[in-house]
Amino acid sequence: MHDFQPRKRPKQRRSRQTFDAIVEACARLLVERGYGSLTTNHIAEAAGVSIGSLYEYFGDKDTIVYQVVSRTALDFFEEASHPLTALSGRPVDEAITVWLRTLYAAMRSREALLRALAEDVPLAIREPHRREAFDRHLALARAAYLAAGDRVRQDRVEEVSFLVVTLVDAALTRLVLEPPDDIDADAVMQELGTRLLEWVSPRG
Repeated sequence: MHDFQPRKRPKQRRSRQTFDAIVEACARLLVERGYGSLTTNHIAEAAGVSIGSLYEYFGDKDTIVYQVVSRTALDFFEEASHPLTALSGRPVDEAITVWLRTLYAAMRSREALLRALAEDVPLAIREPHRREAFDRHLALARAAYLAAGDRVRQDRVEEVSFLVVTLVDAALTRLVLEPPDDIDADAVMQELGTRLLEWVSPRG
């Protein structure tokens, strides 16, 4: 099994700058060139570093791409989770709407890179991050659900949280990366919010 970990981690400021420049250049080139035609020489040139400096940290391009996927997933999670702390005590329908809009905006801002990763990058590189990302979002949804207290249904918390995250992930991914021509994104978001509210509302 391929080890996608860097050869070494940067410790000093200058080495961190070099490391980050390589990863950021790789992300740009994945969009511009695609995974298949990308080489370490391309990445080094775009990052403004020597090929020797690149190989000091990374063994091959897949190790760099792995870092791109990891950072993209973590940055997305941080952006998506940020508003939830500010929604404590707010109406559930408002919280759902803000959460969905935040997720959608975060995906749209990364649309080109997400598409490049989904279309070209091997599953072995993407899959570990996809699983970790799902688990992080599921834990976040559970925490938000529990924090809502009696404003949401208290039975089957785990199951409802799982269904909410699964549906939102699938719907927004398709809406951003493969939107049908006859679908209105705003209408989809409204309907999705309505369905989620029905799922989490207390049973009468």
